[in-house]
Amino acid sequence: MSFFLIGPRIGWTAGLCLLAALPATAQTLDSATAVAPAPTEGSGTLIKLGTGFTRGLGYNSYYRGLFAPLVLGVEHHLTPKVSVFANGFSGFNIGRRMRFVDGSRSSFIGEYGFDAGVRFYYNQEKRRQQGRATGPFVGNYLGLHTTSAFSGSANQPYQYSTLTAVWGMQRRIGKYGWFDAYAGLGIGYEPGYGYFNNQSRFGLAPEIGIKFSLGSRLKR
Repeated sequence: MSFFLIGPRIGWTAGLCLLAALPATAQTLDSATAVAPAPTEGSGTLIKLGTGFTRGLGYNSYYRGLFAPLVLGVEHHLTPKVSVFANGFSGFNIGRRMRFVDGSRSSFIGEYGFDAGVRFYYNQEKRRQQGRATGPFVGNYLGLHTTSAFSGSANQPYQYSTLTAVWGMQRRIGKYGWFDAYAGLGIGYEPGYGYFNNQSRFGLAPEIGIKFSLGSRLKR
């Protein structure tokens, strides 16, 4: 989830509280995840469908509608340590939908868009020697993410784009479950909409994401 400093979309308090709990969560998942043997080449492709504290999550105070996110993602290992990924995300209205005078209702789909990037999973061998969770798509990583987001509004479809550097962790939960959390900072671009200020703007773009997914790894 991206939070423009020039236009935050979700409060920082909730995100920081969730991030504060990550060390304990990671330790629990490390102890619950089997240690994989050292791979010698790329380790296939991971396909996931998930939700969480991520892009698409939001609340529209005008419509009084709550939007729950759904993220479909693909991650592919180029080498045992380097992977590339792409996600499609959208928020779906699970609350009230306002009815307008013409009989139509407010959009069922909120913010939607795409992101992509590259990840470097570091200290894999060290984690393996310590008996901690490791293996394909599992471990701590450094990444570079780019995102573009849109809305269902005909007047203001394009919302923002970001480019951020992040630190994150990804762990397996059981056979098909996945936990992915990341935080970082970068730059963002926001188009100018409005009567009083229609100038496009660049600004700082902090980023926080916590996702729980179901997924399957396709081996080569």
